[in-house]
Amino acid sequence: MTDMILNSESPISLREFVKDNEVKVCRFLQFMLIGFAGLEEVTLEVFRNFGRAFQKQELKKNSEWEKAGLRIELFAMAWQAVIRAQGRVDYTWSFGRDTRPLKQLDIDLLSEGAIQRPTRRDSEMYLSRLARVDIDFRAPIVLRDILLLDDEEVIRILGIRWGVYRHRLHRGRLAFRESLKGKQSREA
Repeated sequence: MTDMILNSESPISLREFVKDNEVKVCRFLQFMLIGFAGLEEVTLEVFRNFGRAFQKQELKKNSEWEKAGLRIELFAMAWQAVIRAQGRVDYTWSFGRDTRPLKQLDIDLLSEGAIQRPTRRDSEMYLSRLARVDIDFRAPIVLRDILLLDDEEVIRILGIRWGVYRHRLHRGRLAFRESLKGKQSREA
C-alpha cells in the first residue's frame, strides 16, 4: 500500500470521493482487463478494499485524506487487482500475425483531430487494438492518455521510477500506434 497523504484542511467523505472517481476507475479496469469475464468481481473487490482502507484511516484522530492521495491510493489498489487478475484473463480475440509491411500514414492516429466521429465499431476496434499492447505498457497509456492523470500520479500508482515510466509510456504508444496502422493498412 502506498503512503497516504494527510491533510486536515479539506475533509471529504468516502461516498462523494467514490462518486467522483468511480467512472475513471471502472474505465481503467475495463481497459486493463479487456475480455476478462470477472471484471465486475474485480471492480467490487477494489472498492471494498478501498472502503476498508478509508475507514481505517478515518478511525485515526484528526486525520483526513487529501483528494490526490486518495485517488493515488484507489488507482494503486486497482493496479494491484489488475496484476492479480492478469493470469486469469481469457482473451476472446484471435489476432494472428500480419507480416505485410505497415504503410506510413500521414495522420497521427492518436490525435483527436484525426478521428471525426468515433462510431461503436471504431471504439471496439480501438479496444481490441489496445488489447494487443502488453499490460505493462498499456497501464501508462490508459492512466496518462485516456484518463488524463498527471505523470507524478501515474508513477506513484504504478510504483515505478520516472525513467521506467517514460520508457513504458513511449513503448506503449508506439505499440498502440503500430497496431492501429496495421488495421488501417489492411482496410485501405
